[in-house]
Amino acid sequence: MATDWKLVRRLVNSALDACEALDQLEIRDEERSATMRTVDGQEAGTVWDALQSAHTAPENVRYMVIRGRGQLGDSAPFVQPVSRVLQQVGSLAAELVGAQQLQVPIEGIDPYAPGKEQSLESAIENLSAWYESYLVSNVEGALASVRDSDHS
Repeated sequence: MATDWKLVRRLVNSALDACEALDQLEIRDEERSATMRTVDGQEAGTVWDALQSAHTAPENVRYMVIRGRGQLGDSAPFVQPVSRVLQQVGSLAAELVGAQQLQVPIEGIDPYAPGKEQSLESAIENLSAWYESYLVSNVEGALASVRDSDHS
């Protein structure tokens, strides 16, 4: 698999940085009609237009990528497992935006441990630690074992 992870990382990091900056602006409803200007002073739409473009543009570019890959004979026959990781982590990250009580212990949120209290923050930290410390190293170990036995 020849994924350009540098490009993926640039895309994801640029979107995260933009979202963080926009969130910190705490844009009020009445401010969404504020007009933006180009470098030479021309009207360039409103804050609302920019916010809408920020979430519709990725979908439009996604379809460009799908069409382009098809034209190049490089279309994906199914969604790659690592693509599903990015989809789900993106959805999970979106659920965290604006969350105010991530540290509060909640009983029963983990369906595998219904009597246990856990904060949302600890659930996210546990998942992050799993990605960092367990997933890749254990998959590598399992593959190394299988690959070593294939060469025996």
